[in-house]
Amino acid sequence: MTALLAVTLPVGWALLAVPALAFHGIVPGGPLPDEPFVLALTLLVMLPTVVAVTSVADGRAGVRALLARAVRWRFGVGQWVAVLLALPVTTLAVGAALGRSVTAAELPSLLGGALVDLVIAVVVINLWEETVWAGFVQTRLEHRHGLVAAAVLTAVAFAGIHLPMLLATELTASGLLGAVAYLFLAAVLVRLVVGLFLRLTAGSVLAVAVLHATFNASSGEGDVVDELLSGGQPVLPAVAAVALVAAVAAVLLARRRAAGGRAEAPARG
Repeated sequence: MTALLAVTLPVGWALLAVPALAFHGIVPGGPLPDEPFVLALTLLVMLPTVVAVTSVADGRAGVRALLARAVRWRFGVGQWVAVLLALPVTTLAVGAALGRSVTAAELPSLLGGALVDLVIAVVVINLWEETVWAGFVQTRLEHRHGLVAAAVLTAVAFAGIHLPMLLATELTASGLLGAVAYLFLAAVLVRLVVGLFLRLTAGSVLAVAVLHATFNASSGEGDVVDELLSGGQPVLPAVAAVALVAAVAAVLLARRRAAGGRAEAPARG
């Protein structure tokens, strides 16, 4: 893990700082989108580094086990429904409870476009991102420190590598502090949900990659939940939804343990 972070943190900060530098005119060419730099960091730096470190630590069998979790889709139908719908549906419910209106205009086409966007996001970025964070970092930390501590520690690294992205906008000092606080709070809650769903889905990285993508679709500006809810980008409802889904997942996990079902930490890969 030290080797992974020693490579990815400095390289990640350097890559993700480019859009911020371009936004403020330090790098010529005008504002640049974040997405190509995030994709380059994930596919060209983090994923190869994780594969290399896993190969050294656990051999080829460890690499095969890690990648097998990225395509593990055999778990319950109920778990799949939760993975796909828990966060967006709960975000809509929280938004409605907070007084926002929900519109169903052009719902079929909106949901169809959201599904296509979800598949693209999972295949292109979220699956490989979670192979690193959930499959490698969080799983190994959980075996050493337990579920909650692993979620918090992973969140610190996950949020930390994304810090330069907060600078690609006009922010006051108080605004920047608020953005950093939100980033770390959301990261902790998301990593906690990821840890719980890893246990509920037999360690499936694919499941938590889809879950990650549904969180982005629930909280992002212009995404499906934002289109369905009035009142602007649904940041607060999405964060509250993550907390609620985490609580329900924890209860389900406790009931599974009480019933003698399998709920141990996912196997390292």
